[in-house]
Amino acid sequence: MTARVPARVAAQVKARAAGRCEYCQAPQILIGQVFHLDHIIPRSAGGQTTTENLCLACSHCNIAKGDLITASDPRTGRLVLLYNPRKDIWEEHFRWSQDWQKLIGRTPTGRATVRALDMNAKLLQRARPFWRVAGLIP
Repeated sequence: MTARVPARVAAQVKARAAGRCEYCQAPQILIGQVFHLDHIIPRSAGGQTTTENLCLACSHCNIAKGDLITASDPRTGRLVLLYNPRKDIWEEHFRWSQDWQKLIGRTPTGRATVRALDMNAKLLQRARPFWRVAGLIP
């Protein structure tokens, strides 16, 4: 069941995200689909429908994330918190590969998030260089 997000809150979340998925940085304008308002801490885990707990997410990331808040770091096997766009700094946890096709986790949180959200799916890898050329990813 989807929580109703007040229009004012939804507008603030969308403006803050500047048209990009706050997890994988996909540009909404090139995806051609309306992005989701994701509860960073899922409602099932007590997360609230507030600007502090919502982020803009592409359907790929949002569906893969589901109710997850933790995942295993593929390097150590330890359970860690997933990337939180409201508390974490994206550049500290992720970097682009040299060819701009893959996201690489820099930290346990980054690595776990890349794997759990399947952020390097083949179609995403093929699309990202075009996003870069269009100047739509950092």
